[in-house]
Amino acid sequence: MADMRDLWWSAGRMAFQVSGSNTDWRNTRWSESLRRSATLLEPVWPKDYSGGPFTFALPTIALLLYAGPLDNEPELVPVKDIVGALTPRRADEDAPSLEDTIRVGLVDRQHDLGDESKLSGLVRSLTVYYEPVTHTASGMDLPAFEQTPGGSLLDAGARWAHHRFTHYYLQSSVAWPSGGLR
Repeated sequence: MADMRDLWWSAGRMAFQVSGSNTDWRNTRWSESLRRSATLLEPVWPKDYSGGPFTFALPTIALLLYAGPLDNEPELVPVKDIVGALTPRRADEDAPSLEDTIRVGLVDRQHDLGDESKLSGLVRSLTVYYEPVTHTASGMDLPAFEQTPGGSLLDAGARWAHHRFTHYYLQSSVAWPSGGLR
C-alpha cells in the first residue's frame, strides 16, 4: 500500500501547470497524462524496491501521452500503442527516438524547452546522457547486477515500462474482453 501512495504522491508532485492559464487545454492534458500513466503503472509497480529505473517510468509515459504522436486523449490510448511508442526503433531503425518524438511534440504544443519552466526542467533531467558504468574508479569490474547500461533516465524508464507493460498487459493472463486495456 505504501508503494502505491509513493506512486500517486509522485504523480501529484508532477501535476504542475504547464501553461500560464488555469483553463488552458495543455494543463488539462498534462494532468490526464499523469493520471493515465500512474493508473497503468499501478499494477506493475514494484513492491520490494524504493529506487531504480521504474521511478522514471511515470514521467516518461506521461510525457509520451502528453507530447507524443498518439492522437487520442490520454485515457483512450491503447496499451499496445504506448508499448510501440516507448521503443520506436525496435520496429524501424530509422524511426525517431522517443526523446526526439517528445521534444518535437512539446515544441508543437508551444513549449519553450530552453526556459526555466518545470516541464522544461523535467525534460532536461530525463534526457541527460550518462556513460555506462562497468568498473569501479580503481578499475575493478563491477558485478553484473551493479553495472548500469548508460543512456538517459528517459530511456531507462521506457525500457522498464516496455518490458512490464508487454508482460502484464499484452502477454499475461489478464483477460480484457477487447484484446487489451484501453
